[in-house]
Amino acid sequence: MKILSSSWQQHRELQTAGAQSLGPVILLPVREVLAFLAAGILAAAIVLLSVWVAGLDAGGVLSASTWGLGFIFLGVAVDNRRRGACLQLATGAALLLLAWLQSCVSPNFAIVSGVLLAGWAAAGLFQRLR
Repeated sequence: MKILSSSWQQHRELQTAGAQSLGPVILLPVREVLAFLAAGILAAAIVLLSVWVAGLDAGGVLSASTWGLGFIFLGVAVDNRRRGACLQLATGAALLLLAWLQSCVSPNFAIVSGVLLAGWAAAGLFQRLR
């Protein structure tokens, strides 16, 4: 009786040199896409929250909170030494103007301030996650 021996292959996956180098190439765009999706979801949530708050009968509280956020942006712009300080200064001034418009004209200007804040929050989250 003859005995035939065969060896089992340890790695059943196909090992190629190209397949090992594709991992980092594919991982980078996936990470950026996920960061972009997270930033978009955060921006959409902030805009929806501002639309909901604009419909409430709390115009004074809403205007005061927008006024406070404007002063926070102005303070951050004074403390910042990078090129984003001009944008923060413009955002702070715009929030102060929007707070005045919310109290004098219409509480619906809270939606505009929410869109402005959503842009800042989404950009910050995207930079942090990327």
